[in-house]
Amino acid sequence: MMEKLKLALLTLAIKSLAIWPLRALYLLSDFLYPIVYYVVGYRRKVVRKNMTSAFPEKSEKGIIQMEKKFYRHFCDYLMETLKLMHISDNEMRRRMKFTNSELIEDLRSDGRPIFLYLGHQGNWEYVISITLWTHPDLAACQIYHPLSNKTMDKLVYNLRSRFHSTGIAQKQTLRVILTMIKEGKQPLLGLIADQRPPLRQATTWMRFLNQDTPIITGGETMGVKLNAHFLYGSIQCTKRGHYEITLHPIKPIKEEEFSHSKQYMRMLEKDIVASPHLWLWTHNRWRFRYEQVYPGQERPDYLNAP
Repeated sequence: MMEKLKLALLTLAIKSLAIWPLRALYLLSDFLYPIVYYVVGYRRKVVRKNMTSAFPEKSEKGIIQMEKKFYRHFCDYLMETLKLMHISDNEMRRRMKFTNSELIEDLRSDGRPIFLYLGHQGNWEYVISITLWTHPDLAACQIYHPLSNKTMDKLVYNLRSRFHSTGIAQKQTLRVILTMIKEGKQPLLGLIADQRPPLRQATTWMRFLNQDTPIITGGETMGVKLNAHFLYGSIQCTKRGHYEITLHPIKPIKEEEFSHSKQYMRMLEKDIVASPHLWLWTHNRWRFRYEQVYPGQERPDYLNAP
């Protein structure tokens, strides 16, 4: 009962903000930015370290400029995500455009699952509106990591279930997808796989943003078993609060292990380099180097490549 009450009160509080037009929420974002950046300093050390390592050619002044631009966008992202609680289909279609959604329609013809890889780029939360651009027979869903706080977990789940998209807890993904297929549904599964996997699950590494990077390969392993199509969604910000996503087939290199995952990371890397402020830099992505995880082992050749 207490959790339900907390959820109701928190939802009411968010809805009271979500009814504001976005232009008003952006004023709030402008107010929050100096508090988050200068006063609270939310994860500034992690962001500075990540950016400096990813862009060693940039001066300290250049890193700070990029850092500030990131925090401004981060505050916008928070306001835009709150707005999900109260946004119309028409407004959502104006703010998140899929430039070539017909590609999904072409893939829908054979009934195979479609795995859509994304990065924490732009406003990835808005990608759930893909259901406004695709055939209603597709079973749109996304993997999420349940939060330890039950109230917040339920709130985030509700937000991400807008536009008839279904959230699937990570550990239940394969079972749920198999059930969908058994019921004659065609899953369209969204995966965000650009963070650091638990080291016990780090089956392969690569060079990503100039650093040794363990990558998540579970989605690829599952997708290959299910004979899925693989796509990457490139998210660009056209102006404040407006995004475009372009879908690209992921074409693996035959001789390369976990090539779907690595090709996805390479495409994401290009997007990050082009618009670094749009990526989520607050995650401690590079906490460990290869030598720390595998002391005494020779570095693989692919980590020595430029």
